[in-house]
Amino acid sequence: MGKAKKKKFRPPKQRPTGLPSVKETVDDEEEHVTNQEENQTITLLEKLQSGAVDERECTCLTISNVIEDKKSLDTLLAHGLIKNLSPLLLDDAPSVREASAGALRNVSIHGPAICEKMIADDVMTPVVTFLEKHTTSALSTKPHQQRHSHHLNTLLQIVHILLNLCETNNTAVNIINKHSVVNLLLECVKSHHVSLDIAVASAQCLQTVTEDNQEAIQICSMPESKALLENTLLGPSGSMQHALLQIHTAGTFFNMKDALAPNCQNQTLQAIVKVVSDKLSIDSVDVVRAVLVQLQQNQGNAEVTKKPDSVKPPAENASSLEDSLKEALAILTAQQVALEIISNMSCPEDDNPDELDSSSSSSDDFNDDHIEVPEEGSALMSPLCLSAEIHGLLTQHELPKKVLEKTSFPDSSLLQGLLKTKEGKPLFKGLLRVQSRALFCLQNIVSSVDVESLGGTEALTTVLGSLMALVMRDPAPKGDELIESLTAAVRAVLQKMAQEKVSPKDLSETHLVRLGGFAQGSSSEAIKVHTVGILGSVGNLLATQQGSEQVLQAVGERLLEVSTRDPSLRVVAEALDAIFDTFGDGQMADVVADRIELLPKLKTVAPKLKAKLKQSKGDLGEHLPVVMNARTNLLRFIKYKEQQAS
Repeated sequence: MGKAKKKKFRPPKQRPTGLPSVKETVDDEEEHVTNQEENQTITLLEKLQSGAVDERECTCLTISNVIEDKKSLDTLLAHGLIKNLSPLLLDDAPSVREASAGALRNVSIHGPAICEKMIADDVMTPVVTFLEKHTTSALSTKPHQQRHSHHLNTLLQIVHILLNLCETNNTAVNIINKHSVVNLLLECVKSHHVSLDIAVASAQCLQTVTEDNQEAIQICSMPESKALLENTLLGPSGSMQHALLQIHTAGTFFNMKDALAPNCQNQTLQAIVKVVSDKLSIDSVDVVRAVLVQLQQNQGNAEVTKKPDSVKPPAENASSLEDSLKEALAILTAQQVALEIISNMSCPEDDNPDELDSSSSSSDDFNDDHIEVPEEGSALMSPLCLSAEIHGLLTQHELPKKVLEKTSFPDSSLLQGLLKTKEGKPLFKGLLRVQSRALFCLQNIVSSVDVESLGGTEALTTVLGSLMALVMRDPAPKGDELIESLTAAVRAVLQKMAQEKVSPKDLSETHLVRLGGFAQGSSSEAIKVHTVGILGSVGNLLATQQGSEQVLQAVGERLLEVSTRDPSLRVVAEALDAIFDTFGDGQMADVVADRIELLPKLKTVAPKLKAKLKQSKGDLGEHLPVVMNARTNLLRFIKYKEQQAS
């Protein structure tokens, strides 16, 4: 047997100066800070168990503020925050229930991972129990008690907790189904005269949980539930908050449409589109501009009150400003949701997943001996799949036009004014979010509606001009969400123009450089994919036009650069597809292809793509069929061009 070498313990080295080293000092300080933070965390959690109502309430309020710091939140979660805090939702003291609900709502806004942790720590049990126990009594609050009711405020916070959990986690939705919480949410919607805030939050939650959830849809489709929702959808919208309530109800009905009786579906779709169209007709920019005036006046009053002997402005001014801010945010949110509904309505039905399933294929299954030459004149887009009913409703209510109007940038002076105040920043974000949703919606409408219904080829050219004005705006658009939606819309319009053989007017190399800059300055795959799709459509249109060599060469060089250098297989596959569209046929295409040495460079791409596909196949997910098709078509394209040259 081998001998185990004994560890020798040596005395610590003597310090020549007699002082601890810098490293030891830093380590001691870090350990001290860590221990201090853990002690504070443990103390906070212990105070949640205090016998004093005031201490439990104050501790919940402290936690609400502390968890704004992500590190503090992680520390609290690691020490059992949810297990200690969530039982207080059922505390005997109404003020403690309200404070704990507010703290848990603040926790739930930190993303899917935190929501998953909350559910794992059983937050849903006290949430559901509270709803079952207190919803009816809270909604029975007398009118003179409603403004400062602990019961109503707690219910509002809990509905928001439920909404945040259901938006990110299917387990929460399953628990809702199991306990029939949908019925309680319907009760909240019905009681909008008691609390409009609770009704709006509940309607949003209903819209979320009825998406692809047959159990929830079945409850909402019951005659009594359906009648309640119909009254909410078609009732008067006296305020922007009511408008938001109606839009969320429209979203719920759209989720339910397939479960309705056939004779009701057409009537329901008409009601949905009418409500959506009405809300999009509201000039939200004017609403925000009026609020900005109030903000500026309020800021001026605040400056005056700082002076000695100044008169404090009346409290109703602050209340009026608060109400105006709430109304402005409500219409911005309503229009955002309305655009999302139209966008979903404009989406063709999903392809059969079995047709796209390539999981049993291997990246080595490509046989070069069975390469087919691509057919000339193949369509750049799949056939339109939009039902005639929806198609007619969209055009009847002029929704393409209304959506296009929402894509415009708000006045820069308005945006700058909003950024100067804390209260104005949410409105600034809301305006830009409406714009980005409108651009995504425009993409789906253009892709799924025929050219005549869009207003003909001249209308397409006008839309492209509007979009290119946004592209070339100075300063350039910023933010991945806005740029992704903008490039998606431009791509859809250019694809439609390529399909109709309509040449884009006044589209120059400068425009393409700006679009290429969006992709180069972003790590977003979606933006890169849209950009190469734009180049492919432009190239396809220019391939047969005399005098287009310069722009066509810029397109080809950019696509080659992406296909040879981009690390993303999905982006490379899209770039190759764009090359096939651009250089498949056409006198100008052949001239430029020779000039940029297209074929030799593509031959170097093929083996690299095959090797990379074999290595990364498991990570591609839904993009695997696209990449595999690009690999196959690359070999076909090379052989096709070689046959042309011979």
